[in-house]
Amino acid sequence: MERFKIFLWTVAVSLQVTSQDSTGEPPIQISKPNIILNASHAVLYSTETVTLHCEVPDEPPGLQYDWYKDSADLSEHQPNITPRGSGKYECKAKKGASESEKSTSYTLTLKEPPEPEIRSDWTEAFPGEKVSLQCVIQGVSENWNYMWFKDSRKIVSSGETNIQGNTLTLSVKSSHDGAYMCQAELQGRKVTTAKSKPHLLKFKELPQPKLSIDSQWNMFYPTERVTLTCSVDEESNDWGYEWFKNRSLLKEDEDISFSGNTLSISSAKADHSGQYLCRGKHLTRTSVTTRETEAVQLHIQDITPKPTITRHEWFEFFYTEERVQLKCNMPGVGWEYHWYKDSNLQITNPEFTIDAVSLDDSGYYLCKAQRGDFSVDSEMLQVQVQKPPEPQIRSDWTEAFLWEKVSLQCVIQGVSENWNYMWFKDSSKILSSGETNIQGNTLTLSVKSSHDRAYMCQAELQGRKVTTAKSKPHLLTVKELPQPKLSIDSQWNMFYPTERVTLTCSVDEESNDWGYEWFKNRSLLKEDEDISFSGNTLSISSAKADHSGQYLCRGKHLTRTSVTTRETEAVQLHIQDITPKPTITRHEWFEFFYTEERVQLKCNMPGVGWEYHWYKDSNLQITNPEFTIDAVSLDDSGYYLCKAQRGDFSVDSEMLQVQVQKPPEPQIRSNWTEAFPGEKVSLQCVIQGVSEKRNYMWFKDSSKIVSSGIIPKPTITKHEWFELFYTDEKLQLDCNMPGESWEYQWHKDSNPLITSPTHTIDALSLTDSGNYHCKAQRGDFSVDSETLQVQVQARPHALLSLETELSDIMTGDMTLRCNVSDGRQWNYTWYMNGQQLNGSLDVLKVAGNEETIKSEFKCKGINTVRPLYSALSDGFIANNILFKRKILLAISGCLVCCIVILIIGCIVLKITRKPEVKETAPEDLFFSMTDSKNQTISPMKEYMDNIPTELEECQEKAELISDCASAVHEDGGIKDEDTPASEANGLTSFKGL
Repeated sequence: MERFKIFLWTVAVSLQVTSQDSTGEPPIQISKPNIILNASHAVLYSTETVTLHCEVPDEPPGLQYDWYKDSADLSEHQPNITPRGSGKYECKAKKGASESEKSTSYTLTLKEPPEPEIRSDWTEAFPGEKVSLQCVIQGVSENWNYMWFKDSRKIVSSGETNIQGNTLTLSVKSSHDGAYMCQAELQGRKVTTAKSKPHLLKFKELPQPKLSIDSQWNMFYPTERVTLTCSVDEESNDWGYEWFKNRSLLKEDEDISFSGNTLSISSAKADHSGQYLCRGKHLTRTSVTTRETEAVQLHIQDITPKPTITRHEWFEFFYTEERVQLKCNMPGVGWEYHWYKDSNLQITNPEFTIDAVSLDDSGYYLCKAQRGDFSVDSEMLQVQVQKPPEPQIRSDWTEAFLWEKVSLQCVIQGVSENWNYMWFKDSSKILSSGETNIQGNTLTLSVKSSHDRAYMCQAELQGRKVTTAKSKPHLLTVKELPQPKLSIDSQWNMFYPTERVTLTCSVDEESNDWGYEWFKNRSLLKEDEDISFSGNTLSISSAKADHSGQYLCRGKHLTRTSVTTRETEAVQLHIQDITPKPTITRHEWFEFFYTEERVQLKCNMPGVGWEYHWYKDSNLQITNPEFTIDAVSLDDSGYYLCKAQRGDFSVDSEMLQVQVQKPPEPQIRSNWTEAFPGEKVSLQCVIQGVSEKRNYMWFKDSSKIVSSGIIPKPTITKHEWFELFYTDEKLQLDCNMPGESWEYQWHKDSNPLITSPTHTIDALSLTDSGNYHCKAQRGDFSVDSETLQVQVQARPHALLSLETELSDIMTGDMTLRCNVSDGRQWNYTWYMNGQQLNGSLDVLKVAGNEETIKSEFKCKGINTVRPLYSALSDGFIANNILFKRKILLAISGCLVCCIVILIIGCIVLKITRKPEVKETAPEDLFFSMTDSKNQTISPMKEYMDNIPTELEECQEKAELISDCASAVHEDGGIKDEDTPASEANGLTSFKGL
């Protein structure tokens, strides 16, 4: 209503001013206005409604007003305004052209309402507790009304929530858990504060304590310590505890004590048995107590038993490695068991096990049962341990040959128990079988190669898991029948008459254990005037041609006479019919040698192993195949011979006479003793009484005179020169001519070869034999060297042959033999498909299989003197030879069986055939020719009459056999690659097998 009056008054003034302006009234004097506040409170709040009035003394009608805040025009023209916040306000009045001065500034201060806060020590509470919260506004003296809110909902005072002034009192229950705020309202004014900050009040249920025994057991023995713990799921410092036994409050005594949340019985007695419980009591809010715990039953026994020891498989004496197993038990739970031996702790475990007892384990054992500080000892138990007896192997056998019977006995001395025996070979257990028979403590072997090893035995006590140690090893060496080797005690196998021959049969064994048997051409040899045996040697004191042949030997054991080795491979011995003499090769030979000339002789004897001795006039000069006198003298004249010797055998060459004389002395013939410059002087060198052609050299004051008109010849240098080269050897020749810029051309038999200072042939062939010379040329000028003869001879040929032996036919293997027949002793190298094989013998054994029958084999001889190796043999491929052998063997067996069956069939037919029964008259030894016509046919005639029938039956069987053989031939598909088969009487012969 008041605002409406002010509005009407403002409208009236405005109309008056407007009417005055319109009438154009004269200016008037307007007094300085004053600003008046309509409220009289000392403190104004921003939330209140305030009015400022611009009062003009002697106010003329029709005034208009202007308002300013902090000098800024507010565009307000009424005498009353609602201020716009705190600040300095001014106003002035005007009418027409007249206006007053501004009023004195009025400072208006508006405060924000104060903010209340909740004061309380309560942040949490248990049910039923009284909680007070106080709403406080600091620094304000006005009277305020207070409102309370929980979780933004206004609280109304009731029985459980009482509001008195600024205090809220709660009788706590679970619904009181939440955030509380308060708000104040100024009495008589429309001023309300903001809500306070939330105050959190947490409702806590009374905790349920738990009672437990500090052990896994609730049955105790006298003097044992017992501890009970009462636990609350809260901070333990906030709670104390009350203890009850059988529902009666407990107090401390000499055995029972309380500490924190524990009850301790230091030494349990039987009367401590009973039901125990506890409850928590808050230390600061003493009225707060928890509920009681569930009861715990405590049992205290009257007496303490001893632990019992259970023994598993107990013996008065244990053997080492046996198992000792003990178990300790004490009534109740929670026990820890400690085992002691002779007062020394061994292990902490209910069970005490010694898996493999030893002598050190002998002693007295007890078990201590312990829980906490309480322990009880068992009775003592004695354990006695001794070693198992040690078995021994008794046998005289330390070595054996294949298939001998060997017995080993396992013996345990001084023991009466029953033992089972086990045998081991190289730590592997032996099972009884046909070749290894175990009876009781005896092992019997039918020896074979796999039985070679160390044997041990071991015994196991019947009914107990007691096993002795293994016996010491008994070594049994299984010796393969050694393969003797036959060798000639020389590098050669071709001998000459009267030469001494020694063969050695060697066995890779102690020679004292073996004797030897000797064979020639598969026949047993005996001693005679030329042949003698000594140990492992056969000696032919004076060789003869009929001593030639194939020799072999075998070993025979001296103590086990039934044991013989296999035969050696045969050694071929060649004894020549006659003894040739050594040949002497002379190099540049002359009837007469001049002193200082070179004499070069070479001695050669067919065969190998020869040592050459040179004699002059029966005096030994040198031992060497070659005899050279680099500068012959007059004393070297005489008769020379070469003695070829090997062993005790020697042969002399023919005598060779060497004649030496001094060279003739030349003389200079000339009439010139002096000469003038430019004159031509001739000097002639003359040798009287000599017809040979000579080259002459001239000297002046000991310096050789070189004629500018004499042209030297190129010289040929030879590398590794031999009078006779072998094919595949290397030839290297160098040509040299004094001076420079020479070009060298090589010629063979006048045919040009190459242009080079060096002519090299890496592998000589027979076509390389010939006369060689080199031509040195520069420009149009050329000079030929002397001619050099090169002789090339083919290497000895190696012959590869296939030997057919019965054993090869039976096994399908091949025996190949390589031979170089030049009289020397050779080693051999074998090749299969170009790859070198191991071995250096002349015989190669090849297993017949799919790979080898399609492979190509070759061989060559190897020697230590030139030629160092022979030519490579022709290749050999088995192809279907082995198959042909097998088919031939099968057909031969089939034919033999068929013939035997045919013969047996004929005999059976003869025996089982009954003659035809005819009526006969009584036999009369004397009958006439007439009566004979009516009598029975004689037995002889009957037999002869039956022959055609029997022959016919046999012929049928023979045809059957022939058909069988033909069928085998057709099915076998045998074809000779070189010669067709020929047939006769239904049988097939294979040529070339």
